[in-house]
Amino acid sequence: MQMVFNELSLPENEMDENKAIQIFEQFINTYSEAVKKKNGFDRGILTGSDLKLLTLSRGYTVSKWRNHIKDREILRRFMNMCDRQIMIDFCQDESELICEKGSGKGLLAAYENAGFGISFVYDSYWEAYEIPCDYYTIMDDTISFVKVCNLSHPNQLEEHAQHIREVRERELSRINTPEQLLDGLNILFPSLVTPQSKETLKRFKKQHTFSFPDEQIIVSYHMRYTGNIPGRIYFHPAGWLKKAYVCSLTTKLPTVSEPKMHI
Repeated sequence: MQMVFNELSLPENEMDENKAIQIFEQFINTYSEAVKKKNGFDRGILTGSDLKLLTLSRGYTVSKWRNHIKDREILRRFMNMCDRQIMIDFCQDESELICEKGSGKGLLAAYENAGFGISFVYDSYWEAYEIPCDYYTIMDDTISFVKVCNLSHPNQLEEHAQHIREVRERELSRINTPEQLLDGLNILFPSLVTPQSKETLKRFKKQHTFSFPDEQIIVSYHMRYTGNIPGRIYFHPAGWLKKAYVCSLTTKLPTVSEPKMHI
């Protein structure tokens, strides 16, 4: 299941620095609890803003917090979260989601991808597990009342464990064929399994081509190792055989953003 940072929960007014720190560290603890295996949330967090550059209160930034924090464990957990953040440009061209606090890009992405918002609690409004919203689509020219699941405190993972399990089971129940799994990779496992971009495969076709018994195939899908293990696992799904060909276990193949191959 995917978490999406709710930018609407960022502070609008100046507040006590110690209070801002408390709220920020609660946000980190909520994420850390959610990504535990028993809760089933993906470690990747979608965000339109770099978490390392956020302002926690007027004149007090995440950078200042990092320079003064003495609790090394919570700093470690925050940096792990930043390593897993997935920066995206939220698009509102075809739909919009509006709650009491305004039009939410992060909440919209969470709703349309059956995910969860994750919020700061600068306002008691964001303590709610479900955020009531109006969802508008240009194509249908209609407004629907919806609720977006929202995480803002570690206790919610236990309090709403049954509902979270149901959401996860519904997500998995839609996957009945290898093709459906591949179509849903970016939603189900956005930071675990990744296809290469078309431009990368075009520019580095030779490096991504592997020989199989009957043909040569351009391999796109790859997975990260956990921890600090270098390289990637590149594989080709052969759904008709109910198998996957593992093509490389140690190399990080060149991409548009990183054109040098790493071994």
